[in-house]
Amino acid sequence: MKKLLLAPPPPLPLPPPPRYSAGFPEPRPHVAPPPAAGAPGQGAGWRRRRPLSLLPFLSLRDYGFCMAALLLFCLGSLFYQLNGGAPRFLLDLRHYLGNSTYLDDHGPLPRKVLPFPSQVVYNRVGKCGSRTVVLLLRILSERHGFNLVTSDIHNKTRLTKNEQMELIKNISTAEQPYLFTRHVHFLNFSRFGGDQPVYINIIRDPINRFLSNYFFRRFGDWRGEQNHMIRTPSMRQEERYLNIGNSAI
Repeated sequence: MKKLLLAPPPPLPLPPPPRYSAGFPEPRPHVAPPPAAGAPGQGAGWRRRRPLSLLPFLSLRDYGFCMAALLLFCLGSLFYQLNGGAPRFLLDLRHYLGNSTYLDDHGPLPRKVLPFPSQVVYNRVGKCGSRTVVLLLRILSERHGFNLVTSDIHNKTRLTKNEQMELIKNISTAEQPYLFTRHVHFLNFSRFGGDQPVYINIIRDPINRFLSNYFFRRFGDWRGEQNHMIRTPSMRQEERYLNIGNSAI
């Protein structure tokens, strides 16, 4: 009698993995935390934590390299300034590379000249409109911020050597930029070891200047009713009102 062999039943299908909705995140696999610093049994793979620094992404070797490069740059800049320019081998190298400049072909550039000098002397000449110029300079000094030094001495134009030295000393110690004005003859600052300032002046036609001085001595200077002053108080009235033609005769 023959035995019937029955085939094993097919395996049951596995259920599909669960799907997680947007409101429920997928769980992460559990990972054991690393051993704490200084804990026993941490093994050869344990690394020492890097100390805090201003540049946490640089190692000590990179930090030392940056400091060395900065030091070399500072020393090179100091050497460049003390020697008045680039070393000779750098200029030759630049010529070799074909990048020559005006400085290499023509020497150092001329010294830069300021458009407005910082030391100016206006030695006024009598009866040449100097009072009007001083009024304009006072307005300009307030607008442009330079020091206007005006002397109160008007009748002493020729100075002795000691007086020249004293005046030059007073002018040279004024706060720069300054403009000094006075009725005085030319002063040679370099004769006494000082820096020669820039001189400005205004001249007038000699005949017009003589006419102005003629009437100024007879009728004075009308600065105001209270400050009216006559230069020749002893002159007789008949002489005071003579015109220049009758006076010359």
